[in-house]
Amino acid sequence: MTRRFAAHLIMPVALAFLAACGGEPAAPTAETALEHAGKHLDPLYQCPMHPDVTSQTPGSCPICGMDLVLATPSAVADEETIQVSAAAAANLGVRTGVVRRGAPGGSVETIGTAAFDERGRVELRVRAEGYVEQLAVRAPGERIRRGQLLFAVFSPRLAAAQGEYLQALRLGDEALVEAAAARLVALGMDRGAVAQVRETGRPVERVAYRAPVDGVVLELGVREGGLAEPGMSAMTIASTDPLWIIASVPEALAARVRPDAEATVSFPSLPGERFAARVLEILPALDEATRTAQVRLRLTNPAGRIAAGMRANVLFDPVVEAEVVLAPMEAVIRTGRADRVIVALGEGRFAPREVVTGREFDGEVEIRAGLEPGERVVTSGIFMLDSESQVRQGLRRLEAEDGGDAATGHDHHAHHGH
Repeated sequence: MTRRFAAHLIMPVALAFLAACGGEPAAPTAETALEHAGKHLDPLYQCPMHPDVTSQTPGSCPICGMDLVLATPSAVADEETIQVSAAAAANLGVRTGVVRRGAPGGSVETIGTAAFDERGRVELRVRAEGYVEQLAVRAPGERIRRGQLLFAVFSPRLAAAQGEYLQALRLGDEALVEAAAARLVALGMDRGAVAQVRETGRPVERVAYRAPVDGVVLELGVREGGLAEPGMSAMTIASTDPLWIIASVPEALAARVRPDAEATVSFPSLPGERFAARVLEILPALDEATRTAQVRLRLTNPAGRIAAGMRANVLFDPVVEAEVVLAPMEAVIRTGRADRVIVALGEGRFAPREVVTGREFDGEVEIRAGLEPGERVVTSGIFMLDSESQVRQGLRRLEAEDGGDAATGHDHHAHHGH
């Protein structure tokens, strides 16, 4: 009795809503009866990549291993057509969009930050104990040029090793000469300085340390006149060409960025200028706070006009992909259990339908199952139509449960009478 009372109480409310909007339920016909009968078939699962691979039960594709998706959702069995007049559709602001087949288009645009290339970072370490002289860098942050003298070290130990090298040269023992030369290199002398000692016959008083690349001094560990000990980090240098651009790409768009892809970078501080960059790698971990993927790009900076820390606008070139079924993103109603759309059947008729969605693109979403190209779906006024559909489904369930209780009660009385 309770379910029957609820059904009779809710039905006038639903009918009043339709009357206010100028709509009415579609009259049942032989054709619609056949359609509803067909909708109660068992669900069919198919492979998104190989549509000819189908199954009546969930599983995986034997060809590519992908999970099979619902091709004829069982939720369609509850689909019921809603008839809405043209005036009611206008009052509800109902608009529709077309489902199409095409290659996902559009570029990915995001923001990033210029940073030093960590792979080009160099650390200079002192190999022989000595005193720092001719220090050319006084503070971190100073720019240096490749080949520039950074500092020199006067080392008594290195002077003694050079004496042994000269003694080996006078003896003419090539084995001793090679061993003594290798020791000088191990103590910090380069091959050019060793050759100079051999040619002049005089030891080099100081070991010179020069910049291996154009860059910026990030850390300075020595001071003029200070004692440098073996293994001490004297300087850390970061190359300024090339630089990295660290771009943050939203999680939903990360799949559209590929390694080695081209991108155009611009900087607010350099208006009107554009720079070419290339994707080096996409880091495997997302930023949990922003739900973005971190993408590293390589940007040449021969003039040194771009500084680490500068804000950048990054535009990734579009990637050519295989054609898929696409629907307007605003047409999809997302719920905790499944996604669905409202299909426009024509002549003021609408019906809800469950769909399986995929990746999102610029204003569109991939439809892996549930819609065909050429169908029209509601993009505006969708929630009013969906609410009416949910009310009708609720009424049908109440009536079905009430009918089942009535039948059970009848059997019970008949048994009692027997």
